[in-house]
Amino acid sequence: MVWIIVVAGIVLDQLTKRLAAATLADGRQIELIPHFLYLTYGENRGAAWSLFAGQDWGIYLLSLISVLAAILFAVWLRRETARPRRVALALILSGTIGNLIDRVAHGYVVDFIDTHFGSYRFPTFNIADSLLVTGMFVLVFILIRAEWKEHQGARHEPDHDHR
Repeated sequence: MVWIIVVAGIVLDQLTKRLAAATLADGRQIELIPHFLYLTYGENRGAAWSLFAGQDWGIYLLSLISVLAAILFAVWLRRETARPRRVALALILSGTIGNLIDRVAHGYVVDFIDTHFGSYRFPTFNIADSLLVTGMFVLVFILIRAEWKEHQGARHEPDHDHR
């Protein structure tokens, strides 16, 4: 089941990026929600928020980090038994692989989701970014919740040393 999520996420990411490249690369912008959500083509040659963009070595470093992250998350996903964590890891893995495919194939990542909050324009992103960030938030929430429950359980255990 979770491997279907991984494949579906990668396919959805790659299809939407190809569609964006085919329809928006000429500079056209599509307004979906006025003053908030637009489709705008962009090529990110760096990491998040174009970190390392313009660095000749950046694409190689980011590709290597992506390969290592994909391996790590795939191994963790394979060994994980808890369904919520498996789903979160599947989202992270699909987003990581989706952007890795772009870096290897093009030397940049295609971005096209453009959001504005008043005068602030959030960096343009894509489906892979959304999957990755959603998976990370879910995973962090699950891990913090498990730690909190464990801490609460330890706090309420009776102290058997005092008789």
